[in-house]
Amino acid sequence: YYGLILDLLVLGLTRASEVAGVPQMPNDFMQFRDLATEVRHPIRLYCRYIDRLYIVFRFTLEEAKDLVQRYLTEHPDPNNENIVGYNNKTCWPRDARMRLMKHDVNCGRAVFWDIKNRLPRSVTTIEWDNSFVSVCSKDNPNLLFNMAGFDVRI
Repeated sequence: YYGLILDLLVLGLTRASEVAGVPQMPNDFMQFRDLATEVRHPIRLYCRYIDRLYIVFRFTLEEAKDLVQRYLTEHPDPNNENIVGYNNKTCWPRDARMRLMKHDVNCGRAVFWDIKNRLPRSVTTIEWDNSFVSVCSKDNPNLLFNMAGFDVRI
């Protein structure tokens, strides 16, 4: 039940029930009841494989700005130091890697910060050094991740 508790903490009860569907007619894996339910929340895909979380968000411009602003309010970055130490997939050629643009890096760190704050430290925690956050935007057309030993680029 530990994994289920983590799922509910990360997703929230409303989104978790939207992802699962109603008990009489549960949703298929990674499917939603209808398009309106799918686009209602920024979390579009959620998968937990044992102790690894895979989450795909889709933010509007306003949602991204708001999230980054909340993050920078708590963690100011006057010298653009957020770019230093940002994990990147070096297995890909340089043109296929994530370009470390300031707004994308801040968005990636803000998403990580938001998910980390949803988990109580008494239960578990996630560490930045063991995590990878890929941002797909107008400056970064590739979505990169590692799943089950495979490095994936979309």
